[in-house]
Amino acid sequence: MTPPPFPHERLGTCKPTQKVRIMSAHRPRTERRATWVATAVSAVVLLLLASACGTKSDATSSSVDDAGLKAAKATVAKAAVRPTTISVSTPIDKPIPSGKKITFVSCGVEACAIQGPILAAAAAHLGWTVDQVATDGSPEKVQGAIESAIRNGSNAVILNAADKDAYAKQIADANKAGVEFVTCCSLATAGSSSGILYNTATSDQNAPIGDYLAAEVVSDSGGKANAVYVNISAFRILAKVGETFTAGMKKYCSTCTVGNLDIPLTSLGKDAPDRIVSYLRSHPKVNYIALSVSDALGSGLPAALKAAGLADKVKIVGQGGGSQNFSDLKAGAIESLVPTDTYAYDYLMIDALARKWAGVPLEATGPQFWLVKKDTAPADTSKPFPLVTDTDAQFTKLWGKS
Repeated sequence: MTPPPFPHERLGTCKPTQKVRIMSAHRPRTERRATWVATAVSAVVLLLLASACGTKSDATSSSVDDAGLKAAKATVAKAAVRPTTISVSTPIDKPIPSGKKITFVSCGVEACAIQGPILAAAAAHLGWTVDQVATDGSPEKVQGAIESAIRNGSNAVILNAADKDAYAKQIADANKAGVEFVTCCSLATAGSSSGILYNTATSDQNAPIGDYLAAEVVSDSGGKANAVYVNISAFRILAKVGETFTAGMKKYCSTCTVGNLDIPLTSLGKDAPDRIVSYLRSHPKVNYIALSVSDALGSGLPAALKAAGLADKVKIVGQGGGSQNFSDLKAGAIESLVPTDTYAYDYLMIDALARKWAGVPLEATGPQFWLVKKDTAPADTSKPFPLVTDTDAQFTKLWGKS
């Protein structure tokens, strides 16, 4: 990685105090020889003074926010420790009814589809079943799936990133029929006014991710970072992470810079890497890329940087990460990731339903976070993994099903 260039002081700002008298070429040979020696010595003095001047300038212009850098390293040290406990801690001290039927409406992409089996495994501990309904993610298909679940006697519907406006009628129909509605990763506020029982991985709960990524960038660069945050503004849930990343960069490094690049939905899986490379070419000082969604934005990006001759200059950090992103991490093409804890999302949603049906208070908690690097990544990253290795055992203990 090449650090950003810093201006040096001009040679003219350092003036030698020693004067050199140039002698005439018609003087005696001994005088001409003495003159040549004096001139040579003066030239050396000038070079030494110029060098000293340059050294002084380097020290001044490359100054680092030491306090901020120290704080960034402390945050990274904390974030890099793998969590060992789940975020909910109160045992359910009343009987949890069995025989419940849950419908999980998949949003149509791989990230949603992989949640079905995890939800089913968690629910099985409580004697519940999960019916997984695949959709293409369009509002019409999702609305139809929710209505079908209500008609078929489901006790609860789980839908990721539920938009309370797009599905207001279906949520109201579910409430009227006594069907609980649970979501994750949504901007909706849980409560009677929204008709949503529970929402986890909310915008505010995810906010620390941005701070972790900023601390990593500042720490890894030694306080000399020029970063760009690559966002997908169509996913409004991501806005908070972008805000905390920008705030974190300013907090940890007063001299670092942060730019923003928005990638449209139509570019995902297509020309997103080319757009990022184009931005880097027009902003040559940028040496760090922070991805709001590593899965969607990071696929093919390391290869694109290499092809553009930027792989040795620009480092990548990001939120989330699929199997390819982790392969790139292990190969050194990605500096660090804060992975999505799909297991936490799913077990927390099942836990909320268990508390509701057992008649005990819900715990509005979010997932844990972990800053993963090449030397700390789990051995098997080909599929989703729980950040807390014994997530299943810890939840079943709370449920009295160990």
